[in-house]
Amino acid sequence: MNNAACINLENVSDEKTQSSATPLEQGSNEHTPCLSTDSSLSTQALSNSFGIVNQRFFQGKITGSIIWQVPKGMVSINKGTPCYTLNGSTEELIFEQATLAIKQGQVDKALALLTPFADKGHPDSELLVCHILKRQHGDWQSYAKAYNDHFITEMMAPAACYYPDTQTIAIHPHLHRRGAPMFVLRYLIYHECCHQIIESSESEPHPPLFMEYEAKAPFKEKALAWLSKEGFPTL
Repeated sequence: MNNAACINLENVSDEKTQSSATPLEQGSNEHTPCLSTDSSLSTQALSNSFGIVNQRFFQGKITGSIIWQVPKGMVSINKGTPCYTLNGSTEELIFEQATLAIKQGQVDKALALLTPFADKGHPDSELLVCHILKRQHGDWQSYAKAYNDHFITEMMAPAACYYPDTQTIAIHPHLHRRGAPMFVLRYLIYHECCHQIIESSESEPHPPLFMEYEAKAPFKEKALAWLSKEGFPTL
């Protein structure tokens, strides 16, 4: 962990943060709900919001810059149907008996054991039932579709990202075009600031320590709800 900065982990309620926030622009009022549609003013609002979040939660120790830019890279989001998990040792034993029956060539026995699990949405059972029925020239397509539906993914651009090599936070311009509420912007800035002080990797971009810090983000639940409604991937 980089000790150059630390986060104030005190719980700050949305109401407190909103009432004590420094105005984003000269002459603006705190009740203005959205970013300005003027590009120069919105860029200033972005910089001002970064300064506010940096001072309030990070004691001004976050370095770097913030820009409007489509984040590089894509996030894979699972859009699939829920999977059924075997419930307890009894069902696990039945599944083991079914796989053993397949190895022994007792496909009818295996099919009888696996079908109830497959019908509940257990992926491994769906796949095995699909193969059995396909070999028997049965109605295997429905199980194949059910299995595949669990693993539908969609590649999406995140709402924001942090580039450690340049210490730059990129905020997706779609937020500007959609008139994102200021609490969304400040949540994203807080989240990306956390990346500067918490070590992470591509395989684990949000380790437990990161999530502990990120849980204190201002307006988190409201911001995530707005982002989800707009189609952005969320944690």
